[in-house]
Amino acid sequence: MLLSPSHHDHFTFTFALKACTFLTSSLIQKGREVHACALKSGHHSDLFVQNALLAFYSATFDADACRTVFSETSSPDVVSWTSLVSAFAKNGFPAEALLAFASMDVDPNEMTLVSALSACSRLKDGNLGKILHGICVRRFGGHGRNVILDNALLDVCLNCGAFTDAVQLFNLMPHRDVVSGTTMICGYVHHGKYEEAIAMFVELVSDGEIVPNELTVACVLGACASAGILRLGKCVHSYSLRNGIDVDGIVGNALIHMYSKCGAIGVALWIFGGLLYRDLVSWCTIIRGMATNGKPKHALQLFAFMLCCGVRPDNIAFLAVMTACCHAGLIEEGLMFFRAMHEVYGILPEKEHYTCIIDTYGRASCLKEAEDFFVGMPLMPDKCVWGALLSACKIHGAGEVVYDRIQKRVLHAGMTLGGGTYALLSNMLATAEKWDESNNARKELGAKRISKLAGYSWTELA
Repeated sequence: MLLSPSHHDHFTFTFALKACTFLTSSLIQKGREVHACALKSGHHSDLFVQNALLAFYSATFDADACRTVFSETSSPDVVSWTSLVSAFAKNGFPAEALLAFASMDVDPNEMTLVSALSACSRLKDGNLGKILHGICVRRFGGHGRNVILDNALLDVCLNCGAFTDAVQLFNLMPHRDVVSGTTMICGYVHHGKYEEAIAMFVELVSDGEIVPNELTVACVLGACASAGILRLGKCVHSYSLRNGIDVDGIVGNALIHMYSKCGAIGVALWIFGGLLYRDLVSWCTIIRGMATNGKPKHALQLFAFMLCCGVRPDNIAFLAVMTACCHAGLIEEGLMFFRAMHEVYGILPEKEHYTCIIDTYGRASCLKEAEDFFVGMPLMPDKCVWGALLSACKIHGAGEVVYDRIQKRVLHAGMTLGGGTYALLSNMLATAEKWDESNNARKELGAKRISKLAGYSWTELA
């Protein structure tokens, strides 16, 4: 087309741009060349070509180009607006997407609302979700007409904390697809309802209502991992193999996580070794699995192997290897990785990394070093950081060492800790025979209306 001397009309440009929406680098470049050709020929001012350009740049995640094309559109229609809202929503600009939606001077269609709902879900704004839901009801008469729109509403309910509404909506949907089922299963997992997630998966598969995809299986494996139900995790693994579901990618990573969490670290390592493609998530999962299953030195070896394979670690990878150092009592190695994060890889340590180093010092009875490291933190400590320090002090009977600092920086500063941290503080002070202070820490729970959740754990016996 670009080399042909023949005349091209707006249909030619429209279909050429549609062909370029397949996300390969060569086709994306061709799409830009088609855009340039449209500019030279003057067809760029045609509404059909402009909408095709908007759809192309939206599909290729180029929000800036989409904004530029839209600004040159003299009379945007609903297709133009939908492409703009979609481009902002896809590219991580949910506020701009909703602003564009609010600026529309034409009635939205169902796909416009889907993009707006996606942006609302990212913002976790329940009030906006209700407004958009009301628009859906007024414009399209409620649920059931468009499964894509219903799925978007379902996602908004789950991300905005309206879990009961999500369950009700799911049960009322006359037509459900794999996206509906996967969204609901992931919602159960996100809200800690692991057994319900597994039960829904079994029900949907048994009824033949949906054919699970890789994301569905990964969500269910996450539920099995969090619930510690190895037997059901094996069943889901077998189901994946029998039904030809690709066990590389997210399913492979989910299997490594599930077997690691359930204590079957040998199987997790076997699956890791069989992956055709190992991404950073694969490495992080197996390294953390080794660290938490009593094999910290194996975790360190895997981290070194990962670097040799040319995989660049991120903050999660460093947390995994630092956890291994913590469990192995390797203080110097843990500090080396902590420093390498910023000095070598330019990654700023987060509170989880500081917590891990403090825990490493505490396990090695280096309370003075733990306290000094705590005091030197550039971040405001949260309940996890305090918990690591207090646990070390309580275990090693050093309550008086840090009490004055805690009193000044926490109780008098008005910081709110979790219920478990206040209880730990109270127990630590009681161990140091500071009975009045221990009682005051307990009173903070009631004064700030903080409840301490009862801890529990379980394991499945073969």
